[in-house]
Amino acid sequence: MDFQTSSEIYPSQTNSRDLNNIKNNFQLKDNQRAENSEILKSSRARAELIRSGSISTDEKYGTSSIKGFAYPLELDENGGVKTSSNTQRLSEQIVEILDTRIGERVYRQFFGVPETVFETISEDVLSQVIKKQIKEAVPFDVELDVSVEISESGSAVVYVGYSLEQAGKYIIKYSVDR
Repeated sequence: MDFQTSSEIYPSQTNSRDLNNIKNNFQLKDNQRAENSEILKSSRARAELIRSGSISTDEKYGTSSIKGFAYPLELDENGGVKTSSNTQRLSEQIVEILDTRIGERVYRQFFGVPETVFETISEDVLSQVIKKQIKEAVPFDVELDVSVEISESGSAVVYVGYSLEQAGKYIIKYSVDR
């Protein structure tokens, strides 16, 4: 019985032609994504956070009670993943829901808004669908008010007003151009 050494069964990384081909293929795709990143960023809907009211404390929730990865996902100055907290994180989470189409997330199939939601004729129906999706996705007790304005050109502006208990009122203006 002949035994093979592990180097015969598993080629080393430096001698493997297949591994180098795979690595080069990924490098090409990464370079293409990097070149197109500005186009991708500008093609996304534009969201804007508007502060409303005079209450400006996040003290009720502490400095890290609502914390998560920043959206869109970016690296911080130390090379780690950038994080955000409290009302900033909640704002980002609402924008993330509006940017995501149902079915895009592998393990959260119903996260986001339907693909055809911005083709809806009725502003009331559209605002109810968006409000339902945000309520289901946000794990906090948030007061929500959603309104939609659809122009004759087909572009839509979604206003999501929200507030956490005693933490201020915020409005997100989310513009969708067709």
